[in-house]
Amino acid sequence: MTQSQASVAVETTNIEEVQVSSGGDSKAVAEEPQTNESAETPSPTPSTACTGDSNLKKRKRTSEIWLNFKNNDRGKVYCVHCQKHYKAVKAGTTTHLWRHLESCVHYKRHQGKTAGLIPISETQLGVVDEGDRVWVNGKWDPVKDREMLANVIVGHELPFMFSEYSLFRKYMLYNNPLWQKVSRTTITRECMKVVESERDKLKKIFKDVDKVSLTSDCWTSNRTVGFMCITAHYIDSGWNLQKRIITFKDLSPPHSGEVISDAILEAIRKWGIEDKIGTITLDNASNNDKAAGLLRLSFEARDKLHFLGYFFHIRCCAHILNLVVQDGLGKIDKGLNKIREGVKYLKKSQARLVKFGEIATQLGICTNISLCIDVKTRWNSTYHMLDVAIHYKLAFEGYAQRDSNFEWLPRRDQWEKAEKVRNLLTVFNETTKVFSGSSYPTSNLFLVEIFNVKKAICDAYVSNDEFTREMSLAMYEKFEKYWGEMNVLMAVASILDPRLKMVSVKFVYGVLYFRDEVESRIDVVMQKLRALYDLYAKEFMSSSEAAASTAAREAAGPSSSAQPYSGGTNNFWRYLESTWGEEPPVADLDSYLKEPVFQHRSSSPFDVLQWWKTNAVRYPILSKLAKDVLCIPITTVSSESAFSAGGRILDDYRSSLKENVVENLVCGGDWIRANTRAEMQTIEHAAKAEEDLTVKIPIGQLSIN
Repeated sequence: MTQSQASVAVETTNIEEVQVSSGGDSKAVAEEPQTNESAETPSPTPSTACTGDSNLKKRKRTSEIWLNFKNNDRGKVYCVHCQKHYKAVKAGTTTHLWRHLESCVHYKRHQGKTAGLIPISETQLGVVDEGDRVWVNGKWDPVKDREMLANVIVGHELPFMFSEYSLFRKYMLYNNPLWQKVSRTTITRECMKVVESERDKLKKIFKDVDKVSLTSDCWTSNRTVGFMCITAHYIDSGWNLQKRIITFKDLSPPHSGEVISDAILEAIRKWGIEDKIGTITLDNASNNDKAAGLLRLSFEARDKLHFLGYFFHIRCCAHILNLVVQDGLGKIDKGLNKIREGVKYLKKSQARLVKFGEIATQLGICTNISLCIDVKTRWNSTYHMLDVAIHYKLAFEGYAQRDSNFEWLPRRDQWEKAEKVRNLLTVFNETTKVFSGSSYPTSNLFLVEIFNVKKAICDAYVSNDEFTREMSLAMYEKFEKYWGEMNVLMAVASILDPRLKMVSVKFVYGVLYFRDEVESRIDVVMQKLRALYDLYAKEFMSSSEAAASTAAREAAGPSSSAQPYSGGTNNFWRYLESTWGEEPPVADLDSYLKEPVFQHRSSSPFDVLQWWKTNAVRYPILSKLAKDVLCIPITTVSSESAFSAGGRILDDYRSSLKENVVENLVCGGDWIRANTRAEMQTIEHAAKAEEDLTVKIPIGQLSIN
């Protein structure tokens, strides 16, 4: 036995010679249970030989490897730590067993060895990216264990009592007998430590960010306590669009403009980003308008109003679209209610659904589409319910003739109006998917999507159909106010998309406006774009001059700064400094616009931010402008989604949580999920997966010749 092999043994002991018979002792050894308590090293006990006649006297085992291996009843040996089985060698060699022990993770953990790190496989974690790789120390650390459990609780929005659930404790002890129970009080402290650690990391990130855009919205909990959520949007050093919830705090009534503006100012000062705020997006309410006005005055007083004040206050596009859609749906309230109640009536009985499916099949209607029940607070679910009901229009009429209790068949004129509303809302639905989808859009996508909505409203406004024209009138007036304020931002962002440049602006304006208006409106956009570019060029030159001056002083040596420029080389450097700023910077805006549009032929989605990152050297000034403009959000969807988390955290069972704890859980959960690139499932995801608003139609009950 080599010296390295001897070092692996747990302890040295003498194994007495054992006489193994074919009686009860042999059976007892063969039936020795293979437990999973690998953390406990077994005491040295006799064991039977691997091979040979059990009636013969076996040679005494002197190798210390047998302190870690035992025999089973199938002629094999197994590791007492990890339960891995090996074939017993007749010659009695144990080299393969030593080799296993040197790499056995469970043995190392029991011995407390920390040499090397033990990776967890991607298949265990669902890892999708190199940055998601997780490593754990070879030695079990109870402190690290509590920290990871706290991350689980905060990230997945679990209650603090989760650590005391009996089945959870049983599960943990099964996987690791060394695991120590964690009380609710202890895990609460650990969760707060985790949140504070994430907060410090985010503050460091904000120090390197140039511009931050905010979205904010308000919400009332089940305790009638008002909360305000503020989300920060920025582009990180890797040119990736990011968003983080930075505030979720209770808001003292009344929720006036002064209260809202004071709360926003307090939050951004707390984070140290009060001089980096570029825009703020709020919903379309009078108190928010006043708050935006007060905030604008505050930033102007400190000369920190970015983008020349063009885009400081952004109205939530999703909120505007919702108001516009509600006007359209309001025109068919009676028909909608009949459809809604009719679907509910069918859902209550399987026999009714079978009959409805038979009628649809007889009429040649595809039954692969399920009926849909809407949620009144989600207009897009109402749109889907309406769309599916129109698909089964003839089936509803046929069913009403066969079931005298069915009282919810819309009249013919109601069906016609429903179809007209459905056709108009189809465009709204597609646009909402872009703005509120899982993929987080950059502002270069907004112009074309909003253009589709405006064009649909305009077409309805000039329609020959009286109902369509009347319906679109209120929709047109509400949308026009929003479009007038936002079209410049959307146009500038669209120009900064190298695939679009001026093409999208000319096309959109050419369709929406009269010919004599197009040029003047495009000129307004270009004037503001050039004004922004000149501002960024001035800042770029100032920073370049400062950097060049520092480099010149360092090149001249440490003593030259104390000496006057008196001829020779010093005169040259003085002359060189005097020329700085005489030549204007290269207008990379003009060169960018003159070049042809970028032709993206790949099947993968185009990442505009990564394009600007790659071309930042070619366009040093314009790339900075693009970086700040493209992260501007036009909806408060990101802040509104936090209210779903707030509602789950402040449910009927935990409604007494303190406001600061609620803020830490909402914000901390958002930070942890954002830092984990692999998708993290929360209670909200599980609820959506289990929520079934569709009603499948049974088929195959009727044979049709």
